Amino acid sequence: MSTLRQTGQAAKRFLLHVALLAGSILFAFPFIWLLSTSAKVPDEMYPLRWFPQIPGGVTVSPHMAVRANERAVKPALVSSEDWERVHDPCLKAISAIAVELTPSLPEYFAPHLDNEDLAEGIYARLVRRTPDSVFQLSEPEAGRWFAQRVDLDLVREVFDSVYRRVAVSEVTLHGWDLAVERPTANGTFNWLVVSGDAELSRRDGDGGRPSQEVHYSFEKEKAFELRTEVPLQMDLANLRKVVVANHADRSWHRIKATIEVGGRRYVSTQTAFTGTDQWQDLTWQFASPDDDTIKMKNWLRLEEAGPSEVSDPKMLRITLRYEYAPHLLATWYKYTDNYRKVLRVAPILVYARNSTLLVLLNVIGQVLGSAVAAYAFSRLHWPGRDFCFLLVLATLMIPPQVTMIPVFLIFKELGWYNTLRPLWIPSFFGSAFYIFLLRQFMLGIPKDLEDSAKMDGCGYLGILWNIILPLVKPALATIGVFTFLGVWNDFMGPLIYVSDQRLYPLSLGLFSLQVMNAHAYGGLMAASVLMTLPVIALFFAAQRQFIQGVTLTGLKG
Repeated sequence: MSTLRQTGQAAKRFLLHVALLAGSILFAFPFIWLLSTSAKVPDEMYPLRWFPQIPGGVTVSPHMAVRANERAVKPALVSSEDWERVHDPCLKAISAIAVELTPSLPEYFAPHLDNEDLAEGIYARLVRRTPDSVFQLSEPEAGRWFAQRVDLDLVREVFDSVYRRVAVSEVTLHGWDLAVERPTANGTFNWLVVSGDAELSRRDGDGGRPSQEVHYSFEKEKAFELRTEVPLQMDLANLRKVVVANHADRSWHRIKATIEVGGRRYVSTQTAFTGTDQWQDLTWQFASPDDDTIKMKNWLRLEEAGPSEVSDPKMLRITLRYEYAPHLLATWYKYTDNYRKVLRVAPILVYARNSTLLVLLNVIGQVLGSAVAAYAFSRLHWPGRDFCFLLVLATLMIPPQVTMIPVFLIFKELGWYNTLRPLWIPSFFGSAFYIFLLRQFMLGIPKDLEDSAKMDGCGYLGILWNIILPLVKPALATIGVFTFLGVWNDFMGPLIYVSDQRLYPLSLGLFSLQVMNAHAYGGLMAASVLMTLPVIALFFAAQRQFIQGVTLTGLKG
């Protein structure tokens, strides 16, 4: 019987641990989704996938690669056997038609028309409008059905999405007086390879703009440099930004810029990446007071790095250095890119400083204010004590929406609007719920301890500090955790009382980031992860005190 009992207890413990583990995984799903989405680029958001794509470790470009979310998906009513049976024959038939169209396509298409990724991309688009009955045909018949629907427009469309290349185009200059110069308009730019294993070929009409395509290889050398020189019409002191139109190949190699003008050399202190497969404008701005402001920074910073041989103030030299990123390093760059962008674009550190200040002041205020009030209601005897305590409890029944406008008007008359004072000063007057919680704890402390302290000459404040507070530490820890969570996540309070962006806490800062970058979901998720991490760290650091404070609320001393 003893063995059976021990076996049963072990089984119960095992099932309990399995249930706890399953519950932990279940409740961790939202955070896992948040974390994975923060590592995604915009074109990975649909269709929904749990994990972000891993870069392929590109050493040679241009190359062909279809996105993971653009591969053909089996229709729901098609059997797996039929789907696998016709897949390869259909791809071969599509490739054969694409090769036959070679004379009607641009010359640079030719080496890639038999590529499997191109056929897969065409197949994926055709599958979306293919009747299910086609997949029940024989392999040759299914192949002919797909081949008959391949035309020039479809090949051009898919080729543009799977053809990964690096290209450079025009240069635009912006002045502090909002003047804009386009010295390379109408395709007058002339980029040159100055180092590394790379070649340039002219392309016209690439995405609606002329460009120079870069054919590079990192098999021997791990970097290459491109350079161009453009005339500068505006005064050098007025030059603010340099913008280079750039097409990337999703390889996640690093891009660094060097600007030389007026005998000085400026280098980029922040790195760009070849992380997209679309045209993008890389913007570099010279160091200025803008770098220390709270405005959204959609540029990469340039800092002076010494003299330059380019002494002409009317001539600007731009050098782009592409550095190879191995597979693991490219993955790291991709997975952390949204975090770098958020920290660069938005003043997250300013928001975090404001949130930290509010949390510290509110935690101190709630602990001190609630403890003093609870001590007066539980250990001191004074006229009307019980009635006043009932009034305090009665405030719990008043919805905060009822008092929102009157309280706002009071603080506005005090001159506290657009300051942080309304968000922390009220905490020093305590909270009705926390006062009630601490009062119940203090009522369970033996009276003898207080009497002994009085006999030793200890006053009321001495008893509170030396006797009462050490004995209610679990309750104080609970108040601290709840206050931290409430203040850290508070959105309505800052939205009502703060209009100056320099005073935004993280909750309101994330909202402003979402407004400014409505479709940058990856960046928003990265910012949300940064906001969530302190809460998780606090829970793991204070879980013992928190659980002890919750469990002791129902015990008598």
